[in-house]
Amino acid sequence: MRFPSAEWASAFKAALNANPAYHDAAAAWEGDILLLVRPSDWSAPAPGIHLALSHGECTEATYYADARPVASEFVYEGSPENWERLRRHEIDPVTAILNGTFKVRGNLAKMMRFTRAAKELVETAGSIPDG
Repeated sequence: MRFPSAEWASAFKAALNANPAYHDAAAAWEGDILLLVRPSDWSAPAPGIHLALSHGECTEATYYADARPVASEFVYEGSPENWERLRRHEIDPVTAILNGTFKVRGNLAKMMRFTRAAKELVETAGSIPDG
């Protein structure tokens, strides 16, 4: 299924909630994050998926055709090409922040306390089949 899409968001929520490693790594986490696909043309829509996360559970995964106006504690943003590389596990999500491949907005100190949870999020995203 295509990333990002409503179908992908639903499959991701189910897969994340079925992942015991994510549940353990994110047990103390509560908040939300927007996975934003930055368009090459800034006037084009920026699709994304907004995740509501609570103590190792994904309570909501909502697709937006243009997610720029969505308010979120964290925004994890990258190009379509880099999202594909991330989903194929070709790049590390934390290293991608540090080297500028992805941009993150929000409290970095809080996010860095949950790097294992972030890695499990990406591992789970990579498990959703393309198609």
